[in-house]
Amino acid sequence: MKFIAHRGNDNHSYFENSVEALLWCLDQDYIDGVEVDIRMTKDKKFLLFHNSTLLELGNRLHFIQEETLDEIQKINLGTKKNPRHLNSLEEFLSRVNSQKIIVLEIKKEVGSFQPLAKPLFKILKKYAHLNIYLCSFNSHIVNLSTSMCKFSIGLLVSDFINKNKDYRNFDFLSVSKGAYGDIPSAKKKMVWTIRKKEELSKLADDLYIITDCAYHLVSE
Repeated sequence: MKFIAHRGNDNHSYFENSVEALLWCLDQDYIDGVEVDIRMTKDKKFLLFHNSTLLELGNRLHFIQEETLDEIQKINLGTKKNPRHLNSLEEFLSRVNSQKIIVLEIKKEVGSFQPLAKPLFKILKKYAHLNIYLCSFNSHIVNLSTSMCKFSIGLLVSDFINKNKDYRNFDFLSVSKGAYGDIPSAKKKMVWTIRKKEELSKLADDLYIITDCAYHLVSE
């Protein structure tokens, strides 16, 4: 089994989806890669963040797709004593010196993927030397990605989403542990989110395990 750090989470105190967390995980011998969420801003830049909105100190709500990268990065998501500012995709990729797996989950729930595709692949072209895997729940995104780039392209599959899709055009599938048993065994699979050792005994040995606690799963 290979272990992928979900949003860069593991045995550290860094914020998830932060450059510090991701680089720390890539430096650990027992971690084989990282998974990170990316979203596009108004000016077609990309942030490492899971949600479509964020809440600033003072309870002001921001929509990532409606503000520029500079505007979003000025927002403090932490506290005055322990501030947190979001990182861009390029801030992360430019500091990676590893051939470990980097899983980029493209977050876009509604609307066309076309405006996102060109700026994203322009960035990724500069990092073609990295071992990047692209995936999304949005099957239109991954189908278009397959025709536009040479990275490994995968579909996210949960117990209810994309369970009946035709999987033949995808290089891999990122599946929930609930949907794992229903996916063709021949397809390369990443299974999320595994947190307990006893869950591993129910899974095949050749899987990629996406987890928040790889350190726990590999410990004696």
